[in-house]
Amino acid sequence: MLKFDVNKTFNMCINSGEQARIQKGGVDMDQNKKDKVKNFFRKEGFYLVLFLCLCLVATVTVVTSKKNKISKEKVQQSEKEFTLNVDDKATSEAQKQNADRVKNNTEKEVAQAQQEEEVATTEEDTNVSAGTTTEVKFSNPIEGTISRVYSYPKPQEMKDGTSRNIRGIDIKATVGTEVKSAAVGEVKEISKRAEEGNYVVIAHANGINTKYCNLGSDMKVKVGDKVTEETVIGTVGDTSKIFSNNEFGEHLNLQVQDSNGKDLNPTTYFNYKAQ
Repeated sequence: MLKFDVNKTFNMCINSGEQARIQKGGVDMDQNKKDKVKNFFRKEGFYLVLFLCLCLVATVTVVTSKKNKISKEKVQQSEKEFTLNVDDKATSEAQKQNADRVKNNTEKEVAQAQQEEEVATTEEDTNVSAGTTTEVKFSNPIEGTISRVYSYPKPQEMKDGTSRNIRGIDIKATVGTEVKSAAVGEVKEISKRAEEGNYVVIAHANGINTKYCNLGSDMKVKVGDKVTEETVIGTVGDTSKIFSNNEFGEHLNLQVQDSNGKDLNPTTYFNYKAQ
């Protein structure tokens, strides 16, 4: 006959129930954990995704900014190099222009210094300076006698009935006769006028200018030449159209003027006799 142990059976039932309850409780605990995890991700997942997105955006921004900075630096470097090249070219051009300018200025200064030295030498050698009181002894530029005396500014009657002011004096001399400078000086002017024909003006140290008119075309000097009383400046000619040789005979017209161009009587400075 089968024996039934009530206590043992009861205990077994109790143990089975407790075990079931415990197992059920364990399942509930696992489920709760899962639910908590799900709830956590459900609630906190949005912020996590948002955080990750922000990190991604920040990363992209940093990378983009770095690329832009590098590109900007390259552009600035290129512009700087271009500017440097332009500046170098401009500087080189400016330096070249400055060098040319300095060279030109130097050449001009040298030429001016040489010219001033030549002028100083000329003035020293000839002692020609208008307005000075240096005494100058004049020699007759040509041999002869006075064919027309000094009358300026009183007009003289011409053969055609007109009256004219005639400067200086006329020295009778044949065409081709050599004419010399009256004293040491410098040739100041060479020109031609209808009244005076070909003429030469010589400046002397005492501020006096001597003028030799009605010369031939074969001039022996040029402007700037230094002359002495032995220097031949030309020959007697027939170049005056108003006071021609036909009316006044072959002659040299000799004039004397001060530094201001005022006419003076040549007989004060030269030893000529009237014919």
